[in-house]
Amino acid sequence: MNRRSVFKARDRLLPDFPIETVWDSLPHREAELGILWDMFKHVLEKPMEAFPRVVQVIGPAGSGKTCTLRLFGRRLENRAREAGLKLRSVYLNLRVEGGRRTVLYRNLVRKIDPKLVSMSLSAEEILGNMVRYLQDTGLRIFLVIDEIDYYVRHFKGEGVVYDLTRLNELTPGRPCGVVGAAFLARERGFHKLLDPAELSTLGRVYLVFQPYTSRQVAEILAKRAEEALYPGTYSDEILEFIADVTAEPPVNGDMRYALDLLLYSGILADREGSPVIRPEHVRRVHSQTHPQLTTEDILCLPDEEKLVLLALARALSLRKTPYVPLREIREMTRIVCEEYGREPIEEVDEYVQDLADRRIVDVRSLTRIGISNAPAEDLDRFLVNIIQRLKGGLLDEER
Repeated sequence: MNRRSVFKARDRLLPDFPIETVWDSLPHREAELGILWDMFKHVLEKPMEAFPRVVQVIGPAGSGKTCTLRLFGRRLENRAREAGLKLRSVYLNLRVEGGRRTVLYRNLVRKIDPKLVSMSLSAEEILGNMVRYLQDTGLRIFLVIDEIDYYVRHFKGEGVVYDLTRLNELTPGRPCGVVGAAFLARERGFHKLLDPAELSTLGRVYLVFQPYTSRQVAEILAKRAEEALYPGTYSDEILEFIADVTAEPPVNGDMRYALDLLLYSGILADREGSPVIRPEHVRRVHSQTHPQLTTEDILCLPDEEKLVLLALARALSLRKTPYVPLREIREMTRIVCEEYGREPIEEVDEYVQDLADRRIVDVRSLTRIGISNAPAEDLDRFLVNIIQRLKGGLLDEER
């Protein structure tokens, strides 16, 4: 008998799923959408007289830049349609669709009208044809240029920033038809590779996206999970666990990673025949994608600290939860010490803090202590093996 998958729409967890075509708003990015509207609302007031306005959108990977600008472009199109205007938002990812100028501009005009594509034209001629087409048809374009920092580093000297920010110079005194351009980058370091003329036309107008916090990641995951997973196959506790892992280094709030972690944890649950996504699924996926805990890290711990870590791993395995309270670690440490013939460890709190300082365990609060960078069950077995090998040494110390 086949078990039902935890997924009802797996694609909704794909980082590149165009969520802006499904959602009318974006959690924790409405402020940025409001700023963009203030920057470009003039386009709808006098579209035939609008000269291009440029904004740089800066933020780390997974901070929502792409989906925010795509949704803004869709909102702009809808507002224009309601006003009886012809306006289209054109998105171009330079990492995927880039190349030398000629190739890049062919990809650009193909999205405006495939008839504009010509294999015989130069880069300058392609842009000239595009501007004439926009002026003749009355169509207005809002450009979203993603991964500009990647492009500048890999195609230095192509002058794409210069070209796309000076389109109006192709028809002096008359709007070129491109009413705005947003250049998306992870950071501003690419400015060093631009010449002064490009920097001048790119301007100094920035919209900075901060990394998502743990709470924000959890709220966005909840909305995605509701669409992607069947009810009862996940819990708020699991989403909060993934959010905690995502918000900390080395992930640093990358929402794409959070989506991947939930997706592949669900796939692992399906593979194991589990009807629900468990903390162990998350730990296993995270430890494989961001391995941080090494054998050397464990072997270098004091023997008493190994026992405390074993107690934590065992408590997590028994509870099957992302976190356990400190009092349960103390109690489990007492049991583990009895199992290995050790005197009770009085400094459990200090050892837990040291494990946290070593980034081996996660201490969210006195009631939320856990492990994210290794499966608790695997760590339990590994520690038992080490402690059994060292048992003779431990007993010798007592003699």
